Amino acid sequence: MDLRVVPFDAKTASREAWRQFHAWRRLRREETDPGEPVLSDGSIERLLRRDHPEWQEFRFAAMDPERQDAMIGFVWFETSRPGGASHETNKHIAFVIVELLRPYRRRGYGRAMLRKVVELAREHGRTVLQGWCEEPDAKAFARAVGLRVVSPRRVNRLNLDDVEWPMVEQWRREGPERSPGTTLRWYRNRIDDDILETYCKAFTEVFNQQPFDEATRGQFVFTPEAFRNREEAIADTGATWITVMSVETDGDISGLTEMTFNPDMQWIMWQGMTGVRDTYRGRGLGKWIKAEMLLHARREFPNVRVVETGNASSNAAMLSINERLGFRTHKEAVTVEITRDALEAYLNA
Repeated sequence: MDLRVVPFDAKTASREAWRQFHAWRRLRREETDPGEPVLSDGSIERLLRRDHPEWQEFRFAAMDPERQDAMIGFVWFETSRPGGASHETNKHIAFVIVELLRPYRRRGYGRAMLRKVVELAREHGRTVLQGWCEEPDAKAFARAVGLRVVSPRRVNRLNLDDVEWPMVEQWRREGPERSPGTTLRWYRNRIDDDILETYCKAFTEVFNQQPFDEATRGQFVFTPEAFRNREEAIADTGATWITVMSVETDGDISGLTEMTFNPDMQWIMWQGMTGVRDTYRGRGLGKWIKAEMLLHARREFPNVRVVETGNASSNAAMLSINERLGFRTHKEAVTVEITRDALEAYLNA
């Protein structure tokens, strides 16, 4: 039976469309992370209704051919926004996620959803398509389509009950001893105006210096406007975002790390970007700021039992620190890539 793939506009969606979406995403969460907490409906709705100053996302729902009031899949198609700081070097790339509930796989529905991806790529002038796979059958489907693995990734988790806390305390003590004059600056939910631009430059540098392996990529630029938008989005969900940065005597930011906790997630929190700028490596700054953040998180969020983060499998420096802290592989994921023309040729074959 023909699959309907219809636009899902978060700003104009009816309550019935939202009901269908939330039912679908909860089923997907149970498939991928059974028994684990899920973000509340209100949090998700507020997040998806927000526009981003640098990126734009186009969303489509796949409806059950036998029951048109049920959603069985979803297409996420993200592109750089024309005029944005990251657009010129990324204007040929689209970031795509195609999700289909497991009972509906191997029926040709995935191919139908990929046809929508090709249509969107032509409409927005994108010639390179990148995606993300975690599940074994999704990886097999990607291989069959002809997508190439361009970056092996890991989703890592740290059980706080397993942390060797005396070692963490030692890393905290060694930090200022190895970097005299360096100070730590903490922020909660908002970066101060006086340091925001400097922070954005440092964040941009550490983000782009991480390994992307063979993935086609341009420069990702994080602007003050984008950070203010991010802060507002986090506030919309009732989450708490904390960052700590190491600051040199001349005011330059040498390293940073961040964590986010959303009460909806109960016992899980997320560690986001962590990095030390190339100029300042070799002084134990990464261990220092990671240790400080873990100790802070243990005090402020006593009910959190697990910290989750993501890394490229080739990011040896960060994996070394994380593994010594006790992070272990939770999922093995891959970034995959294909040209628009190659995907279209496969679908037409």
